[in-house]
Amino acid sequence: MSLVFYDTETTGTEPFFDQILQFAAVQTDEDLNELDRFDVRCRILPHVVPAPSAMSVTGVKVSQLIDPSTPSHYEMARAISAKLESWSPALFIGWNSMEFDEKFVRQALYKTLHNPYLTNRVGNSRSDVMRIAQACSLMAPDALVFPTSDDGKKIFKLDRMAPANGFKHDHAHDAMNDVEATIFLCGILMNRAPEVWSSFMRFSTKASVVAYITEEPIFCMSEFYYGKPFSFLVTTIGQSQTNPAEWYAYDLRFDPEELRSLTTTQLLVRLAQSPKLVRRLKSKGVPMLCPVEDAPEICKGREFDLDEFNRRAEVLRADAVLREHLISALESQKGEYPPSPHVEKHIYDGFPEESDEQLMDEFHKVAWPNRCQIVKNFKDQRLQAIGTRLIHLERPELLSEFVQREQSVAAARRLLGLGEDISWLTLPKALSEIQRMIEEASGQELVILREHQKYLQELQQKALRNLE
Repeated sequence: MSLVFYDTETTGTEPFFDQILQFAAVQTDEDLNELDRFDVRCRILPHVVPAPSAMSVTGVKVSQLIDPSTPSHYEMARAISAKLESWSPALFIGWNSMEFDEKFVRQALYKTLHNPYLTNRVGNSRSDVMRIAQACSLMAPDALVFPTSDDGKKIFKLDRMAPANGFKHDHAHDAMNDVEATIFLCGILMNRAPEVWSSFMRFSTKASVVAYITEEPIFCMSEFYYGKPFSFLVTTIGQSQTNPAEWYAYDLRFDPEELRSLTTTQLLVRLAQSPKLVRRLKSKGVPMLCPVEDAPEICKGREFDLDEFNRRAEVLRADAVLREHLISALESQKGEYPPSPHVEKHIYDGFPEESDEQLMDEFHKVAWPNRCQIVKNFKDQRLQAIGTRLIHLERPELLSEFVQREQSVAAARRLLGLGEDISWLTLPKALSEIQRMIEEASGQELVILREHQKYLQELQQKALRNLE
């Protein structure tokens, strides 16, 4: 299986509502020898507000955002989907990709009527180099040089890690350069921390994670919160009732026998307290797992007693009633949220029916005039909404004047921040942010910021006219 290293540059940090501006990827063999590479950019969607801070970091100019010779977002997504499918099956891997790039790629595919789960279906799997580096900081600390902040915390940002370990990172925040930096660090990790690397290759699939956590009576799981590492010796007590990819791992520092006499109310109170009795483990989230004998030193404090931990794990394995009581209490803590009015947030509302998946494929093959009928034939209302928006973005003249007006008004309301559940960057917020940045800027940075300010002001005026 080949490895596919990828990175994105985006308009901001909100995966539901921001967008990819650049996608770059390099395909390698298992020894990191390059086989192929791919780099594509697109212009900005008319209903997306570029974050001034993001544009300042990446150096993207307004002329690049709106360049008509650059592919549209839909055309970029088509190219990404085709290239990734041609490289499949593969392990898709990036730097902090599980928490950032993966979510943006998934949204880009979803919002263009492609399979959003391309990177973890049909034999594909995923991993994250930043998590491998974090694991190395615990289990093989001499494998990499870890830059630190003023308060002594290790910094795991790529633009700091890569140069600290010898990579000439002259163009950080260019997607292809970041991919090359990631591959460079992987070469070091493979050579200096082969056991950690092999572990992450193993746990890149859900099946391998589930097999391990259900077969091992005790194992170590590690997590990072705000740059600080934590490791726990745990045993699996069961699977979430609402999310098949989520499992519950019991922290063996606490004697489970003390919980048997608790009522449900008392148990809920204890579960809400810190330190946590039970930790959630995402089988698809590239968890940091290792055998007890390889657990980092931070896991072996004064409370470490392996014989006692084995006894506690056996207590839980033998007591199905206690496990079920714990899981039911944990599940009851999950809040229920009203459905979002935005189609972007319905990505995880289930898979389309097979007939709709066939129509999704057909949508991209037929001429644009024929796509209107395909959209009408979708059973899934999400696909109808996405398809109508796509046609309006690419070929608006194919829609009735009423639908065109409806789409233009919806885009204007989004830009101006009108409506419910506003969790994206709006024009008023962006203009306020960029004004603060201009007051502190000088030289070429000031020139670029003023260009962006003018663009945002013009976008605002257009949006207001569309509401008239």
